[in-house]
Amino acid sequence: MEETAPARVAARGSNRCAVVARALGESVLGSAPETCDAWLILEHPGPWPAYDRPPGMPRDVVDFLDRLPAYRIRPQLIRRPGARRQVPPHQVYVAFSGGARGGEPWMEQREIADLRELFDLDLDAVSRGVRPGWGTPRHDPVMLVCTHGKREPCCAQFGRPTVRALHAAYGEPVWETTHVGGDRYAANLVTLPYGTYHGLVTEPVAVEIGAACLRGEVDLAHYRGRTGVPSAVQAAEWFVRNHVGAVAVDAVRALSHVDRPDGGATVDLHTGDRLFQVSVRTSLTGCPRLTSCSQGAVTDPHEFLLDELRELTP
Repeated sequence: MEETAPARVAARGSNRCAVVARALGESVLGSAPETCDAWLILEHPGPWPAYDRPPGMPRDVVDFLDRLPAYRIRPQLIRRPGARRQVPPHQVYVAFSGGARGGEPWMEQREIADLRELFDLDLDAVSRGVRPGWGTPRHDPVMLVCTHGKREPCCAQFGRPTVRALHAAYGEPVWETTHVGGDRYAANLVTLPYGTYHGLVTEPVAVEIGAACLRGEVDLAHYRGRTGVPSAVQAAEWFVRNHVGAVAVDAVRALSHVDRPDGGATVDLHTGDRLFQVSVRTSLTGCPRLTSCSQGAVTDPHEFLLDELRELTP
């Protein structure tokens, strides 16, 4: 948890939260959202309000999208970089990332002429990791870059150059998206169906990181973690990956973990035929700063530190 000081400041220029995070070399590991295992991705050209659903979206569709978090399904709006295509039809992706529930990731896709076609989706099946058969299977990854400037200015400032670079290099799999969490880590890149998060993805490194994501890999210098997994377990996974040089998304898997009151954990993980036990703890950075331009709050964020990494393989 972050401890918030009472100070509030306005973000301008070099004071923006993502600029400060880069300048300080802030660690991004262990920061992917824990609260979803699956995704519903809906094409909508905008405008995207800061918090509400877009104007003109039917009330029953808004209610449907608002129900999704109860199923641990995260709704996201997407649009193409540059010129927006007319809708309908709307491109829709439904994906399961595994997360805390485990299971193999999968994704289905479908174009819909009426947003109410979403109501035919079996939310219980999706939340359990069962393919609903609502769309056609998609086997290639999709990359989402947050450019939600009305929610967080840094996401527009850094997300738009990044998504343009990725779209120029890779085309069809690349979309702009609404808020994904982690304002100060902009530009944020989410890859589905895996639910992997990469942060501080600037334009100069975007194409290289995108190539790794399309190969089903992570880039450890920017890897925040995987959605649905407890943050301390995400951190432990990162330390094992860094230790053995494992970059394939499915190369490291947590077997069990024991949480500690300090926010840390002891985690057992395996990679290949090797078994590791990792203990991590949280610590305040000791450098209070603006951690969200939109909220204007000055906080001292925590970071994960490695206490012990030992191999248990006989």
